[in-house]
Amino acid sequence: MKPQVIGISGSPVKNSNTDRTVKEVLKSTGLETEFIKLSKRKVQPCIACLGCTKDNVCKVKDDFQEIAEKVKHAGAIVVGGYPPYGTIDGFTKAFLERLFSLRHQNGLNRGKLAVTVVTGIGRGAPGIDEASNQIAQALTMEGMEVLGQLKVVGNPECMVCGFGQSCPMSALPWVFGDDTEVTPEKFCQVESQAETWGEAHRLGKEINNRLRQQHAM
Repeated sequence: MKPQVIGISGSPVKNSNTDRTVKEVLKSTGLETEFIKLSKRKVQPCIACLGCTKDNVCKVKDDFQEIAEKVKHAGAIVVGGYPPYGTIDGFTKAFLERLFSLRHQNGLNRGKLAVTVVTGIGRGAPGIDEASNQIAQALTMEGMEVLGQLKVVGNPECMVCGFGQSCPMSALPWVFGDDTEVTPEKFCQVESQAETWGEAHRLGKEINNRLRQQHAM
């Protein structure tokens, strides 16, 4: 049975906040789902060759073709990423660019439901709103209906690199001010963010209800 909902994560961190949030939406649908971690696949950016214009099949040889088939047959998609340097990450951006191949003439993604997930280092650091809107805009341009945009407070890499408290380029002062000591209570887990975690659950239920309504029509 083909998955009815596809979850995509651009986070390269193992079992990241982004991964777990995307999976919670999928789980809450109660439907057949599949989770795809882009850092474990090879998906290049679009090369604007226009080889997809006649048949909606991207001609770049990598893992996108397999993912595209799953997306085409799904009724909903959950896309998660994160904002290094204040914009959406490269893994997620490449995936979104390649959806262009499904647009021509047939608009194969029109009418699908979508949810976005973006995890930022939060607490005043830049990028999370911009990245969330970038994903939502791309999916909207594909003809999808974005049901919700989840924003998760995550953790800067500087908390675990080993040099965060001494590096002159550290993000810790942006996030914590003068108190840059890395202590356990400073780490954020999405499961502890009740409003966001609850909204992930609600959006999964909404996807279920909407897809069942569509099938009943």
